[in-house]
This record gives sequence, structure tokens and C-alpha cells, in this order.
Amino acid sequence: MPPINKVMHLGLAILLLRSAPGPAQRSMYDNTPNARPTLAGDKTVKGYRLTQDGMTIYQADHVFLRLPAMPRTAQPELLGMLRHGEDTEVFVDWTVYDDPASTTRHHVEIFRGKPGGTAVLVQDLPLSGGPGASIRFFQPPDPTQAPTVLINIMGETDWSTIYLLAPDRKSAAKLFTAYDYEFADLDRDGVYELIAWNRRPFDIRCGFAIADVRYYPEVFVPSGTGYQRAWPPADWSPAYGGLESRFKDHEMEGVPWGANLQIVAGFGDLDGNGAADLIVLQDRFREEPAQSLVIYKLDQTEFVPVAQVLLPPEHIAFLLEGIRNSPQGKEILVRTATPTKCTDGGDYEAFGTSRTSYVFRQGKLEQIR
Repeated sequence: MPPINKVMHLGLAILLLRSAPGPAQRSMYDNTPNARPTLAGDKTVKGYRLTQDGMTIYQADHVFLRLPAMPRTAQPELLGMLRHGEDTEVFVDWTVYDDPASTTRHHVEIFRGKPGGTAVLVQDLPLSGGPGASIRFFQPPDPTQAPTVLINIMGETDWSTIYLLAPDRKSAAKLFTAYDYEFADLDRDGVYELIAWNRRPFDIRCGFAIADVRYYPEVFVPSGTGYQRAWPPADWSPAYGGLESRFKDHEMEGVPWGANLQIVAGFGDLDGNGAADLIVLQDRFREEPAQSLVIYKLDQTEFVPVAQVLLPPEHIAFLLEGIRNSPQGKEILVRTATPTKCTDGGDYEAFGTSRTSYVFRQGKLEQIR
């Protein structure tokens, strides 16, 4: 899927060239099976122009739609347009910068009307966040299903807060914060799940500076007119850098000792059946490493394990580099480090780290020796 924000991804590309694995190895992060692209709102308004007073949309030299007067205090921006029966829905944003709080209040206005006529205001949604706002549309393969509308409010750095616009356009529910997201039919049942991606592993044992756009996925499944999180499970630890620091400093307060956690994960079709397998490097909050490589499959609204292998504690696993084909089958590449190198951190590709391969065949995970 195209990135949430072009500026965000340009900065990441410059910053993270050395730390990111090569394109061939990143298949499990960048090529989710059965993914379907979204449509950026700015693509839908190419060739259209909103006047400075925000009251007229022109297509070339012709009036496309008139908008009602609104009590704005800033220049409005045309975010996107969407067909709604015989009408056109128009999404407009204008922002207010609050001092001394240094926060931004976005007003996402939604209008509806027939081309050539005057639209009516459906809703004005105030949303707080960073300096930028955008919108994306997801159309399922079934054209009779209404598109999903997502509003992206950029954070203070490179991430965005994602809101799901209600079908009646009267409200927007906060879904998650992420660096990227995509839709994919993970179990091939015709229903598309929503995957949120964050850029760094949740690593409680190593100090390597690893980051890219996609390393830590969360999966949301449709629920009514919204979505509910299905992965990671509710009883697993949330990914939070403060927990990493406290655990490494042997602090007890606030650390969910014994809880499972996802270090890093991605998707691939390991058995060739067309469905997506969730490939997870996981651990637990305990002094001795309790790491596993686990394959999960989505079963309606939950992920169930189908294969698992325990990883040796004398070699700390910190990254899944990707999937490659081999005569033995689909190989999963796991990067490990000695405990000393893990503590020292730095460049993980330097001396002290190695790569181990595991193959998934006949329903089992086996190390290739």
C-alpha cells in the first residue's frame, strides 16, 4: 500500500537505509498475501480546485459543486471526494494551531450534493493531532459493499492516528496509531482485515537500532460497522518503549512479568494454500529468554497457533529477516546474537550476530542445520 505520508516515508528512507534488510528479505513485511490497495483521497481530487473562500469546487473552468458558507478561521483544503449514489461526498479539512498547548485541531468537514448543484453539510468533525490530515478509501472487491473511509491525522513525528468514519458520517472512531496500514483477506473468506504497522521491534533483550516502516503488526477484524483488535491477543503485553527500559534495568514496577509479547512479525503463504500465515518471533517478560518462533492462522476473529519451535536461550533472536524459497521448502530467516553483543547493541550486521533458518513443512517448524 502507498505510504500514509510521502514526507514521512522519504525521511525514513534516508534515515534507515543501513538498518533495513534488503528488498528480497523483506517479503514477509512488504508483500502480505491477498492485500488490496486503498485509494488516497488526493488522487480523487486531481483536476479539481477549491476556492479560497471554500465555497466552490471547480473542475477545470466549470463549477462542479457549491458548498455552504462555514465559520472557518483558516484556509480549507480539499482532501477527497467519493461517489454516494447520485451524490458526491466531499471531504474538506482546515486547522487551528492552539498555543500554548502547541496542538493542532483539525476540522474535517463532510458535504454531500449532486454535481452542478449546492451541497449540504453532513458533519464537522473536530480531531486533534499533528500538522497534517489526509483521507483514504478502501473498496472491497464486491462493488455492492460501501467503501471504508479512514481519516489520517499525522502525529508530531512520522506516525499517524487513524480514525474510522462511521457509515452515517456523523462520527469517527479512533482505531490505532501507526506508521502504515493495509487491508488483506488473510484467511481467504472474502472479508478483509485491517493491518496496522509500526516501525520497530518490541525488543526487551537487545539494544540494536532497528527500524523501518513495517516490523510490528496489529490486526483488526470487522465487527459490526467497526473493527476490533484480534492480534496481538488482549492478554499479551502492549508494545511500549518504557517497558523495555524498565525490564532491562531490572525494575519490577509496571512490568507485566510473565506476559507474552510480540517482538516482530510478518505474513507469508508458507504452505501454498493462498491464505496468509502470521509468522511471529515472541518472548515473555522473564529473566531467562523464553523465545519461540510460531506460525498462526486466522480463524474468524482469533489467531490460532499451527506450528511452534522453541529457540535456544544462548542465542538471542531479535529479528525475522524474511522468507526465501529453498529445496526444503519456505525458509524463515531468524537473526540472532550472543548475549554480550545483544547487550552492547550497535550495528547488528557486525561481528557477533548470525542467521538461522527454519523451514515449515508437513505442519512443523524445523531448524535447517
